Amino acid sequence: FDVYRRELLKWNEKTNLISEKSAKEIESRHFLDSLTALDFIGSENSRIIDIGCGAGFPGIPLKIACGSLQLYLVETNRKKVSFLKHIVRLLNLTDTVVLHERVENLLKDAQWKEFFDILISRAAFKLPEMLPWGAFFLRPSGRLIALKGRDIAAEFFQAAEVAAQYDFGQLFQYDVNQETSDITRKIIIGEKTK
Repeated sequence: FDVYRRELLKWNEKTNLISEKSAKEIESRHFLDSLTALDFIGSENSRIIDIGCGAGFPGIPLKIACGSLQLYLVETNRKKVSFLKHIVRLLNLTDTVVLHERVENLLKDAQWKEFFDILISRAAFKLPEMLPWGAFFLRPSGRLIALKGRDIAAEFFQAAEVAAQYDFGQLFQYDVNQETSDITRKIIIGEKTK
């Protein structure tokens, strides 16, 4: 994590990877926050697609913590993609692929259909938007994991209403608190039924 932190701060001076405020709280706001999803991953060999990962959150911290994960990082911003490729090489993160692509384009490519065990995203997209992606990308029994802020009641309700249309069972909501900070987060879990 030290090398990741150092490179993140160095690149952030020239490229807006993370906000100035969150740069002062990298450990709690980014590393530990990303690792809250670890308990929901399941198998250590899971194939994960992290959509809209920005500077690599939550995917890279999860990969550092559990090296056997197969990780696909999807990001549209060219500068962030350059950083991701750099950090993947520098940290020698095997079984990690950086895709400079829009999710809409990946949805048109049959090679990705039911290819993943887990679709994860950290506060980048709304839940109702993620459900059709999960229907496409996830194998049966695959899991959608959304790391969200505190106030998501309306978004959660909206997603729960349409989950079955996209082959998801009931959505579950978990409160996650970090011992080292005052950040409260919700993690939404949905399992694909077909």
